[in-house]
Amino acid sequence: ADINIWYTVNGTNYTDIAGEQTGDVLDDAVYSLNLAVQENLNCKLNLVTTGCDQRNCGTEISTLLLADDTSYDAFFATQWSGGKLVSEGLYLNIADAPYLSFDKPWWDLGYMREMSVGNNRIYTLVGDYAIDRTRYLTCVYYNKNLWNNFYGDPNGLYDSVEKGEWDYDMLARVSSDVYQDLNNDGKIDRDDRLGTVLCWNDDIMSLLFCSGARITERDKDGIPYIVMNSERTMNVISDLFTLAKKSDGIFYGDNEESVEAGLNSAKFVSGTSLFMFGQFTTAELLREMTDDYGIVPIPKYNKEQENYFSTVYEVMRFMALPYNCQKADAVCAVLEEMAFRGYNDVLPVYYETVLKNKYARDDISVRMIDMIRSNLTADIAVIYGSGFGGLCYAPREQIRNGSGEFASKFASMEKKATAESEKLIARFMDIE
Repeated sequence: ADINIWYTVNGTNYTDIAGEQTGDVLDDAVYSLNLAVQENLNCKLNLVTTGCDQRNCGTEISTLLLADDTSYDAFFATQWSGGKLVSEGLYLNIADAPYLSFDKPWWDLGYMREMSVGNNRIYTLVGDYAIDRTRYLTCVYYNKNLWNNFYGDPNGLYDSVEKGEWDYDMLARVSSDVYQDLNNDGKIDRDDRLGTVLCWNDDIMSLLFCSGARITERDKDGIPYIVMNSERTMNVISDLFTLAKKSDGIFYGDNEESVEAGLNSAKFVSGTSLFMFGQFTTAELLREMTDDYGIVPIPKYNKEQENYFSTVYEVMRFMALPYNCQKADAVCAVLEEMAFRGYNDVLPVYYETVLKNKYARDDISVRMIDMIRSNLTADIAVIYGSGFGGLCYAPREQIRNGSGEFASKFASMEKKATAESEKLIARFMDIE
């Protein structure tokens, strides 16, 4: 069979799932994966990069499928723009499809369930057929030279992480220790030596949801319901506001997120910021950094929080079969083989050779990377933001607008958010 897969590499720093024999270990590994899949299953993979900007994935795929186009057997789409098509019934339910071994480690069944409603519905495939699920995991980078200057041990933060001490309070305290008003203007800005640089969007979202805060939980039938109105979540939002906007040594950036990311990485590379938030892929921007750096998880809310968590950046791509797929069994066989080989052949190259050896600059970072990868958290209300009345964005906007008090804001949004979530759930349940 010929298997036609729609995908894009435009709009962000994506890797190409087609691969190429360039001598680069990762490109070569991806190329070899595709070749092995074709040889083993006697199929031909037509990986069609469309030129579509990642922001327009949902629109372009929707246009094709609403016209009942059958040109593509699978779509490799961006989560934030292509994920919403799940509730519109444009992707195929593959919960009981043949060949897919969701109990195997090359699939993230928990994340796939979080992208759906009900116990017997899976429409999206998140797994190791590509490295997005690992590459876009959130983390924190720290300047080991600066840490050594203040605390005498460049690896000291690792010890704090492993003792469970790395939390909001520690981030604020250390940032204050490192801060120096280099331009003597009496305010925190990028011309100073900073403890932390934060982006109003991605970094705040990471800190919030890696705190263990939840917007939804599930009932016994896998139906989500809103649980955001808890004392702990309100405290997290209040303390996150204080951390981001009221702490010495933490600069809160309010520019467009792509601008903030560039400014923050430049500041970190210059050696004048101790911490920078990002994803594993951010390490690719640090090649010219002369100071040593380490990689640690997003800090916990407090020491009572049991685990560190990571989130995945919303530009992660997932695979989905169209509702009108003409070769569903063959496509599932191909994707299972791709995920199996990705887990065994490509992920180790990225994880062990590229990420751990090329970008991580010490052996302890390797343990941190393992910890981050194994503790991914997700919430359907974050994945389908508007489908839950935008509750996931509201704390971020509240903080941006200068307040950490969220109880009254939630009360004003609750009725609409509940109604929107009920509509979303009903759409899922109506899909045949």
